[in-house]
Amino acid sequence: MKKNILIIGALASSALLYSQVGINTENPQAMFHIDGSKNNPAIGTPSNSEQSDDFVITEDGNIGLGTISPKVRLDLRASSDTNNTIGISGTTKSASDAGAGAIRYIDKSGGRIQVSNGITWGNIASVPTKANIVARINAVNNSHKFDYNIVKNVTNWEELYDPTSSFNPVTGIFTAPRDGIYTVSFTFNFVNGPILENSSVESQIIKNGNTVAIKCLKTYGKSTRPAQSAGNCVSSIFLEEGETINARLLQLIDNTTSGGRGLRSSTTVTNPFFGFNNLTIVEQ
Repeated sequence: MKKNILIIGALASSALLYSQVGINTENPQAMFHIDGSKNNPAIGTPSNSEQSDDFVITEDGNIGLGTISPKVRLDLRASSDTNNTIGISGTTKSASDAGAGAIRYIDKSGGRIQVSNGITWGNIASVPTKANIVARINAVNNSHKFDYNIVKNVTNWEELYDPTSSFNPVTGIFTAPRDGIYTVSFTFNFVNGPILENSSVESQIIKNGNTVAIKCLKTYGKSTRPAQSAGNCVSSIFLEEGETINARLLQLIDNTTSGGRGLRSSTTVTNPFFGFNNLTIVEQ
């Protein structure tokens, strides 16, 4: 009799081991099934929309979120739900402590995902949208007048291209979206007028509002003549995320050798022909 009871108990335990457990559903579709919204039918297979809030663990150990038929160890591919992303955070563990195959999120330089090979953390290859600014000046107004011996920012640009929204055309300020090397090309051309003797024009690239990071100087001879003052400045600069650059112009007169001509109220204006007044910034 005792032996028979043991056999019956074993069979009952076996049945329990292979039974399906359902929470919020009387019709579980896997070894363990939670119906989040309690909207599954009493019989039959839940529809895609009914599965979208479900959680299952199958007999082979696969986990499904939003699907009752997970194909891999963790499956979030709900067919009727667009909220299928997975969120991860960072860790201070070393790559060896975390183990090979661990992943983490680094909230720097626009954010990036890293994977551990058991020795070091390495960036998962991605191709972010890079900064590529194209701007020009094709209209003359008071903001484009530059007096001698007064440094002035170049503002009120016409923006032609800015896929990362990193450039403010009104202020002329570019903000780096991430750490990196940026190549800057600034070309200017003033309207036709007298170029005073011993004069020069500095085109400057200003970093963070107050530091002259790049300076290009164009000098003129010892006689006053009618012509167009123009120049260009091309260089590359390293910027950290959030740092800024903008273009600035400074017309100079050497008063010690120009007979005081630099003291006159001399003003030149940028040429309205937009082919000469351009700013490009390209992230490398």
